[in-house]
Formats: sequence, structure tokens, C-alpha cells
Amino acid sequence: MPIHRRFIDSDVLTEARQRIRYVMASFDSWCVAFSGGKDSIVVLHLVRQAMDAAGLQDQPLEVVFRDEELISDVVVNTVRFYFDQPERYALRWYAVPLMSEKFILGRKYEYVQWDPARPHVRDKPAWAITEPTGRVFDQYSMDDFATRDMAGRVAVFNGTRASESLTRRFSCLNKLDDNYINATEVGRVKMVKPIYDWEEVDVFRFIHDEDIPYCPIYDAQLWNGEALRVSTPLHAETAKNLGRLRTLDPAFYDRILSVFPEMEVQDRYWNDIDRNVVFAQYGVSWRAMISWIKDNIPDPALRALAAKRVQTCRSIRRNNLRKGVSKDTYGGYPLLYVFKQIIGGNYKRVILPLRAAKVSKEMRRWEDD
Repeated sequence: MPIHRRFIDSDVLTEARQRIRYVMASFDSWCVAFSGGKDSIVVLHLVRQAMDAAGLQDQPLEVVFRDEELISDVVVNTVRFYFDQPERYALRWYAVPLMSEKFILGRKYEYVQWDPARPHVRDKPAWAITEPTGRVFDQYSMDDFATRDMAGRVAVFNGTRASESLTRRFSCLNKLDDNYINATEVGRVKMVKPIYDWEEVDVFRFIHDEDIPYCPIYDAQLWNGEALRVSTPLHAETAKNLGRLRTLDPAFYDRILSVFPEMEVQDRYWNDIDRNVVFAQYGVSWRAMISWIKDNIPDPALRALAAKRVQTCRSIRRNNLRKGVSKDTYGGYPLLYVFKQIIGGNYKRVILPLRAAKVSKEMRRWEDD
């Protein structure tokens, strides 16, 4: 069944509050997944307000914070602000070994946050919940671990917004009913996205109207010309602009390089990489992309994911051309464009099609060749 968008006589704040009330009445337990960022701050306050309105003023709101080690002091201080209000927020601060990735000159490598085998970027908080057995978590096992003591069916509220990526958008559009409630790998746990249809301006409007303190990193990012987000600085999207961290938070930058000195190569040379050398060596074709992936992505899971993205782009392009999409746009997926996305490490999420106005002469040249 095709999905059609239509407007309703309501607003995103009213709808978010209705969703939260419905979930609170439908689940046995609930908590907020908190990052210290603007979106999760909004969700934290919305759920707290809903509990107060329901007569649960004396019940602290369960909050889960997954400390990713590579976060700046201003973010830590924001989380600590809520941690220090135990009568309102029962915040569980987890600092456990967790699989993550770093991006260096087009390649992704795995590393472990809070790895006991290396120095840490910052001291582990004394109050943090740890895992003394040496177990290394991934995203899915972490969800189970963080909610293991919560009874019955568990709802985890988070600040995911659909406008941030096509993958997040489709995760909220693939259901006709309760599309903001999504399944997880843990059957009893559901992810709830009450503000999935909010835009960034809605987030800051709510923060302003409710006079909520927010993480000051956003003010610095605005003046620094960066996207307004709280995230670790080593994954592909942020590592490409790692040099900006030197002006945003030089002390944090120095601590990262003291533990991960290999990231200096990424900072110094990413903008100087001559991708045309790669294209000249491999050519620009679907087969060439797969060859580059085999030669340059050492991790088997990431290698398989990158190859899957190439095949998906190829299929969508072929279907679009069959449907009569202009050949000049190459179905939204010119070969050179897709190859650049793969080299740039942008395959963790679905690769978006390129708008016709963005198809350059260089892209057409490679297609003509």
C-alpha cells in the first residue's frame, strides 16, 4: 500500500504528548535514553511533564545514559546536571566496553570504548555502572543490559527525529499504526520516538519556551559552522571535520590524539586525498567499487555492508531508469557519486539519491567513459 503524507489539525508538541501518554498507559515500565543532546533533553522533559500530570510527581523518571568515553566535558556536565537530581531522575550512568568505529582516510576500523587494555580519554566516573567481567557490548546487547532490571514490557523513549536521515525516516514510516514505536533485538523492549516528526527549529522552540538549560556545545558549534549534534568525534561523519574540534575544544582534541595518535593522519590529510588516483587505478564501475571495498575495508561486517549498499544503489538506479527517470540523472545514482560515498565511509546508512541539479560534468564524463 502506498504511503501518502497529509496534514492534520494538530501540532508536533500536542502529538508528542499524546504519544507519551499512550505509551505510559500501554507499557509496564519506561525509561529515557539520554545523551545530553538537545533532542534527548526535549524527550526527557516531555516524559517528566507527562509523569507529573499523571500524578507521579514523587516517582523519579528512569534514565539511561550510555557514556561513550569520547565525549567532551560540556556534555558530561550536562548529563551530570540531571544525575544530581535523584528525586526527579533516576539516571543510570553506564561506562562499559562497547564496540565502536573510527574513520581514517576512507577506511573504518573497530575500537572499544572504555577498553581496559589502553589509557582512556577521560577518567571513568566513580559513580558509573561498569562491567567487571570484561564483556564487550554492541548496540543490541547494551539495550538488553541497560533494561535488565525493568519489569514487563519496556518502552525506551529516545530523541530520534526522522529528518536527520532517510534510514530514520523509513523506520518511522514502515508501519501504519503506532509508527513511532519500533521493535528491538530484545523482544520485551521497544524503542519509542515521540518527537520523530519534529524539526530542529521545533526542538529549540520547546527548549526556549520551557526555559530548559541545554548543552552549551551547540552555541560553539553554531559559531564554528558545524552541524548541531552531540556525537563521538571518530566515526565517519565527524572524523572528516576533526580539525574543527581543535578550535571548538582544543583540550579535548589533545586528549583524543594522546590516546588515538593515528587520528592525526585523518585530520591532516583527509582534505588532501586525491580520489582521482583511486578512480584512475580502479576505474569507475560497479565492479570497481566492489574491488576497492575488498582491498580497503578490513572488517568483514563493514565490508559486507558497503558491498550491500553498492548493490542497493545499482538496483535502485536500474529500476528508476526503467521507470523513465532522465538518463542525465542516472537514476539518482551516478557511478562516480556512489563511489565517492563508499570511499567517504558513508555506507553505514542508506545512500541517498543525488538530485538532478547536483549531477556534475565530471560525473557525466565517467559515465560516458
